[in-house]
This record gives sequence, C-alpha cells and structure tokens, in this order.
Amino acid sequence: MSKEGRKYKLVSFNTTDEHELALLKHAEQINPLTEKPRNFSKYVKRLIEEDMKRGSCSEIRIDRNEPIIHEDESYSLETKEAMGSFI
Repeated sequence: MSKEGRKYKLVSFNTTDEHELALLKHAEQINPLTEKPRNFSKYVKRLIEEDMKRGSCSEIRIDRNEPIIHEDESYSLETKEAMGSFI
C-alpha cells in the first residue's frame, strides 16, 4: 500500500553476511537521548543529504580495503560511524 505523494524504497540486509549484519545492527541502534530505535528512514535520508553536499566530485568506493573517510573533509558523527562500517 502506498500513500499519494510517497515513493518507497526497500533495503534488504543479508543476515548471513557478517558485514551486512553489522550494517543492520548499526542502523537499528537505540537513540540514547530518546531511548527509542533510530528512525531508519530519516537516517538514510541524512546520509544521502551528506553525500549530496559533497557534490559530484565525491568518489564512490566499493572496495572495502580503500578508505572512504578523508581526513581533509568534515562529516557528522553518525556519518563517520556509518562510513566506518564499510572499512
């Protein structure tokens, strides 16, 4: 069921893959301020926004052995944690 004006995107995690399971657990963390689960939709949107702010000159790295956090760039704490999961 979809509401008018909304577009839904599914994200799946392979729970038998150690890396993907770690990503899922990170995304499901409890917010220490509200003691409620993190709002997954809002979290993903903020990560996309951070990526957009870096602009078209940003590099997309798929190789997990290459660093994706650059010392000369600034990131929010949540973004650093999420990006650190890929290293």
